[in-house]
Amino acid sequence: MQTADPNRDKVSPLVLWGHWFTFANILLAILIASRYVLAEGWPSTLLGQVYLVANLIGHFSFLGFVVYLIALFPVTLLLPNSRILRGYAAVVATVALSALVFDTQIFTYYRLHLSPFVLDLASSDLNALLKSPVLLLLPVGLMALQLVIANAIWKRIHRIRRRRIGSRVTTVLVSCFVASHLVHIWADAAVYRPITYQDDMFPLHYPFTAKGFMARQGLMDDQTLTERVREATPTHQLNYPLAPMQCSIDEQPNVLMVIVEAWRADLVDQQTMPNLMAFAEQSHWFTQHRSGSNEYGNGIYSLLYSMLPAYEASLIADKKPPVVTEQLKAAGYKLAIFGSEELSESRSMVALLSDFKQVPQPSVWEPAEQDQATVSQLIEHLGSAQGPEFALATLNAPAYYSTPVGFVGIPTVRPEQKMNHAQRVLFNQYRQSLSFIDGELGRLLDAVDDNTLVILTGSHGNLFTTDGNANMRGNFSDPAVQVPMLVRMPGQKPRTITHASSHYGLVPALMTNLLQCDNPIRDYSVGESLYQPQALPYLVMGNDRNFAIKSSKGTTVINHHGEYRVYNNEYRRQRGASLDVPTLINMMEEGRRFLSH
Repeated sequence: MQTADPNRDKVSPLVLWGHWFTFANILLAILIASRYVLAEGWPSTLLGQVYLVANLIGHFSFLGFVVYLIALFPVTLLLPNSRILRGYAAVVATVALSALVFDTQIFTYYRLHLSPFVLDLASSDLNALLKSPVLLLLPVGLMALQLVIANAIWKRIHRIRRRRIGSRVTTVLVSCFVASHLVHIWADAAVYRPITYQDDMFPLHYPFTAKGFMARQGLMDDQTLTERVREATPTHQLNYPLAPMQCSIDEQPNVLMVIVEAWRADLVDQQTMPNLMAFAEQSHWFTQHRSGSNEYGNGIYSLLYSMLPAYEASLIADKKPPVVTEQLKAAGYKLAIFGSEELSESRSMVALLSDFKQVPQPSVWEPAEQDQATVSQLIEHLGSAQGPEFALATLNAPAYYSTPVGFVGIPTVRPEQKMNHAQRVLFNQYRQSLSFIDGELGRLLDAVDDNTLVILTGSHGNLFTTDGNANMRGNFSDPAVQVPMLVRMPGQKPRTITHASSHYGLVPALMTNLLQCDNPIRDYSVGESLYQPQALPYLVMGNDRNFAIKSSKGTTVINHHGEYRVYNNEYRRQRGASLDVPTLINMMEEGRRFLSH
C-alpha cells in the first residue's frame, strides 16, 4: 500500500493557487496595457482590430506565464508555505505591474518602451512624467490589491478546483498567443500595415516574421517581395500631405536635377572642379548645406520627400510618392530618371520613383563609364524634349573612386588633415574622380539652355576609409553629410547663401518658387525653403541603423539599440555628456506630426 506524499499534497494546491493568481494579474496587465492602444490609436481595419485584441491577450498572457515560471514556481517548490508565497507573490506582482504602468506613461510621452536610453531620457523629465500623484501612490494601492487577490484566491482554491475551468481558460490564452503570431507571419509577408505598424506597441514584443525566412528559403524572391509592397493594403497611419495641395504654375521650364553619390563639399575648389566653380558664379550656391543622411538612398529620400527618417517605413508601405513629383506630374511634366538602374530596382525606392520613367542604361561595369553613358543619354534626351521635362540623373563614380581608362587627371596634393597612407591614396583618387565628374558636368551644362532650372547636389558626403558602410553608418560628421548644393533659377541673379540649409529645404523651394503652391510649407515638409534660415534649432539625419541630431551645441548620434554618443562641433566625442532632452523631445514630436490612425 502506497502512502501519500505530504510534500506533494502541500505543493499541489499552491501550484494551482499560483496559476490563478497569475491569471488574475494577466487580466490586470491587459487592463493597464489598454493605455498603449489609447496612445497609438485603434486600427482602421477589422482584421487589424481582431489582431490587436488577440495580440493584447496573448502577449500579456505569455509575459505573465514567464514571470510565474521564473519568479513564483521555484519558490513554490523550495518554500511551500502559503503565507510566505502569498506575500512574496504580491511583491513580485506589484513590482511588475508598477513597471508596466510606468512603461505606459513613458510610451504615452515618447512612443518608446523602458530601456537604459529611455531612462536616461526620462531622468530629466520626471516631473512631467510623474505629475499625477496617482502614479506615486500606485505601488501602495497595487500592493494592497495584490494581497486581497492572493488571499481571496487561496480561500476559494478548492471551490475553483471543483469547477474545472482551468483548461478552457488556458486554451483561450494559448490560442490568442499562437493565432496572433501566425497572423503576423502572414501580415509581414503581405506587408499588411494595419497589423505590422503594431509591432512596437507593446513592451518585449517580438512577433514572428516571414519575409527574411521566405527569401532565404527561396519561397519568395525579391521581385515577389517588391510586388507585395506595391500591392500591400495601405493604412491611414500616414497623413502626407496634411491638406490637399493648392498649386497654380504659370511658367513650365525644364528641370534638371543631378545627384552625385558621395560628394564632399569641402573638396570642391578651382583646381579639382573648375567647371562647377564657373557654374557656381551663375547660380545660387548654398555653402553650408547638409544631406539628411550619410547614406545614398536615405539621402535621396530626404531630398525628394523633405521628411524625417522616421517616416520612411510608412512612406514605403503606403506607396506614397513625393508630393513634389505628384505636383510636377499634375502640372504636365514628364518625369524621367537616368543613371544606375539599381536605384529604381530597389524595393525601398518603389514609391519614391513611381512617377518616374527609368531610361534603360547600357551594360557597363565601371561606374565612371556608366556616368559617361548617363550624361550622353541625358544630353540627347533634353535636346529632343517635347513639353516640360523633369530629368533626374544619378552619377556614382566618386562613391567608388572611379575614373575611366586613360583618364588624365589632376596633380596629387598633400592632404591638409592628418591621414594614414591608405587614406592619402583614397584622398587623391577621390579628387581624380571628382575631376572626372567635373568634366562630365561641364559637358552636360554646356548642352543645357539658360531657361532650364538646374539643381546640382550630392546624396551624402564621403569618408576616406576601406571600411565603408560599417564606418559610415554611425558617422555624421561634416565630411559624411555636408554636400554641395547649387541651384540655377532662370531669370534670377546668382548669389551665395551662407545660412545653414539642408536637403529638407529643396522641396519647399520648388513648391513655392516653381509650382507656386499656396499651402503652408509644414503641410508637406519638416523643413523650411532653402532660401530661409531654418526655423527648427536642429537638423535630423539618419539611416536604417542610426539617427543624429545636429544643433548649435554639437551632434548626438543614437543607434537602434538606444545607445548614444555626443560630439562637439569639431566632432570630438564628449564622454559623459548628457542628452539634449528638450531638442530630442521636440524632434520626436516632429516625427509624429504626419502620423494618424
